[in-house]
Amino acid sequence: MAHITKNEEGELILRDDWCIEDIHQAADDMGQKITDEQAEDILVAVANSHDCNIGINWELFYYHIERIGDVS
Repeated sequence: MAHITKNEEGELILRDDWCIEDIHQAADDMGQKITDEQAEDILVAVANSHDCNIGINWELFYYHIERIGDVS
């Protein structure tokens, strides 16, 4: 997932992109099915709440998927 690219100024940057397909994969790993809307909500929740010292990882997705299961 991580890759090197350049920003608008031509400087190298490291990117680690996550998408809703990754959220669906995490849900499948847990034996759960979620909608695209729920996957998008999880991406937003992760973006707004993750610890920059830890980063974004599968465990964080699992946590948020469990939270959705508790609400549904």
